[in-house]
Amino acid sequence: MSPTATPNQTIRDRLKAVRAQIEQVRDQRAALAKDREDAKDAFARADIDLSAAGAHDTAEFKAAEQAVGALGEADDQLADLQVTERGLLGMLGETTPPDSRGGNGPTPDLMDTLKAWDGRKLLAAGAYQEARESGTFTSSHQFGSVALGEIASRDQFQSFLADVGSDNKLGATAADRRGFIQPLLKPLTLLDIIPVGTTDSSSVEYVQVVAIPTGAQETAELQPKPPLGLTTVDATAPVRTIPGYVKLARQALDDVAGLSTLINTLLPYEVRRRIESQILSGDGVGQNLKGILNTSGIGAPAFVAGDNTADAILRAVTVIILSDGDPNFVALNPITWQDLLLMRENTGGPNTGGYLFGSPGMVTAPTIWGLATTANRTVPVATPLVGDANGATLLVREGVNIKVSDSDQDDFTRNRVTVLAEARVALPVWRPASFAKAALS
Repeated sequence: MSPTATPNQTIRDRLKAVRAQIEQVRDQRAALAKDREDAKDAFARADIDLSAAGAHDTAEFKAAEQAVGALGEADDQLADLQVTERGLLGMLGETTPPDSRGGNGPTPDLMDTLKAWDGRKLLAAGAYQEARESGTFTSSHQFGSVALGEIASRDQFQSFLADVGSDNKLGATAADRRGFIQPLLKPLTLLDIIPVGTTDSSSVEYVQVVAIPTGAQETAELQPKPPLGLTTVDATAPVRTIPGYVKLARQALDDVAGLSTLINTLLPYEVRRRIESQILSGDGVGQNLKGILNTSGIGAPAFVAGDNTADAILRAVTVIILSDGDPNFVALNPITWQDLLLMRENTGGPNTGGYLFGSPGMVTAPTIWGLATTANRTVPVATPLVGDANGATLLVREGVNIKVSDSDQDDFTRNRVTVLAEARVALPVWRPASFAKAALS
């Protein structure tokens, strides 16, 4: 820093440099996006069957895979630079720009809230004025004193101490009663990713698109036009009921503060958590929904020896893009996500290189290859799911609701109530090719 430079000037210089990098990366990203589309068109012209053996070893597939990976790296680099930009703006006390990924930037600083607190309200309170007028705060001593008067005689105080036993019968120290403490619930992020709609029926019948039309080409005047191939199948998504209940004493609901609020939080949460699990891995047997991982027709690139987690995810991303999808999320088991974050550069020694997905002390965007990630324990450890969320929709016949009754079994005679939470939903997968499993083994 020069002798005349101020800290803010130095921060602004860094901000200017970061913004220049952002513009440079954006320009690079535009060029990489064009390269990806060119590689995708070249693959389409080659007319390669993705399900055939050796399809992923062709030059066209490898070129497309490389183009997709380069674009994803640019997206990750852009996200990191935007995090740095917001941090520098925060140091300057300026308003941060909106997050390009849809966020609203950081929340207002706590000091802004504290500045709005007016201490004059306390000084104007009646209790303070009464204490002041009675002379409580006046004193002839240097550090102040307040005369409280006699609380109890010596004999009374000793008798009190003798009567305080282990059972605290005199209530010398009141029990610290806090009622129910709200548990920390894991955000159900997949329910925020998959689109949600409604249905008025008990079963949803639809046409599932297996392959979009292909074969359009330039045609001379008066020559026959080429036919387009469109592959569809009839599919049905039944509406399933997902319930759960608890039985409670009526007195508990009346007497225990916060119990009813807790029940109204935990029961719907458990139903939504089960819905999220069914979206991913429902097997369609009995009353189960058929989840995305068990839907016929989703992409499944073969495992390639030597691939790490990031490599396998990129192969799944490429399969979706070559099927004219636009992947926007990756769902991983928490163990898989941990392994991904622990990946380091290969410098010749164990655990010596830098972390590939950011230092533990850095704030990094939870993305890989430019896609948002969500950790979910119902995803198999060896099979992350990559997808274009618009390829499926959660249709709600009846939203999560709470019902209470004292007429179940012998509830009435036992002075007990049954609290039931349930929802009715269906999951049509409009286009299976919008999703792909990444093979880690």
